[in-house]
Amino acid sequence: MLPISYECDKSIEVYYLSKEFIENGKIKEKISDLFWIYYSIGDLIPHTTESLWSGHFFPWTESWEEVQISYNLCLFGFYKQAMVSLRSALELGLLSVYWNLNDDGHKIIREWLKSEKYTPYNDEIWKKLKNHKNFKLFQQKIDIKNRISNLGFLSNFVHSKGHKYSNSIGLLKSNFQTFEDKAFNIWFGAFEEVVKVLSILHLIKYPIGVIQFDYHKKFGIDTPMFGGLQEFKIEWIKKLISKEEFNQIEMIAQQDETVKEILEWISQLPDMSEDEREQQIIDFDKETIHREGLENWLKNEKFIFEKSENNEKYQKRFVYLTNWAKENKFEKPIWERK
Repeated sequence: MLPISYECDKSIEVYYLSKEFIENGKIKEKISDLFWIYYSIGDLIPHTTESLWSGHFFPWTESWEEVQISYNLCLFGFYKQAMVSLRSALELGLLSVYWNLNDDGHKIIREWLKSEKYTPYNDEIWKKLKNHKNFKLFQQKIDIKNRISNLGFLSNFVHSKGHKYSNSIGLLKSNFQTFEDKAFNIWFGAFEEVVKVLSILHLIKYPIGVIQFDYHKKFGIDTPMFGGLQEFKIEWIKKLISKEEFNQIEMIAQQDETVKEILEWISQLPDMSEDEREQQIIDFDKETIHREGLENWLKNEKFIFEKSENNEKYQKRFVYLTNWAKENKFEKPIWERK
């Protein structure tokens, strides 16, 4: 027997109480929205032939993973550690904007990516951001710098700045994992603000994310990764940030040269025909079936199939692809067929 009070079994008990708290409260939908929105923010960061696999996307990926880890730690009653992970998520999210600010992240990030360069402090990051045209315009109307600074309290959890920032998170509680609704709400407040601030910062850098455009009619399901968002994702963002913040980013988008160039290029493209879009979907599904196998594809399609019983085009495509896969003996994934 070990002389420890923090045991895994206790975390399992806290996990079920945390899930019950979420399910029975008004917080469930908010948590879902925040996660989906920040996940969508990753779509803002462009991927070009030059930047693909360069590591310019790494800070956002790490930030996204830290947000998930923070949530899991919170569910298991590790509230202090959940806050530490939120701090990492914030700093990595800031780095995502910092390294890519002048669209040369794929070049200048290399030393840091190889762990050969120190991570810049938040003050250094802001010094660079504040000189960018988009951030100047936003800061003139809305003080985003102060919101970043206010989140500095997350650093207090790293070194336990007194009882408030310790493993007891300022509460009178046992010296092991327990579910604490007050602690959960403290975490949630910080989580919500981190997601909001990082989303706003990415949108200031990539304001094309607030431009509502039907990219589907130009590209079908294969929209290039230039930073545009689907219209329903923009609606999510409108729910997340204030009207004033959204309007200010829209104003920035109207003046942003990169946004103008992208929209001009897209507008000149011909619309895809319905037949072209259908063939695009079929080709994509064929590649998926070839790689993952018909059985896995059918599992993923089950929900769509049930919802599309009155969609003649979908039903026809489903039957065709199923028969095609069987004819080619693609029932199993490619690694099981070899």
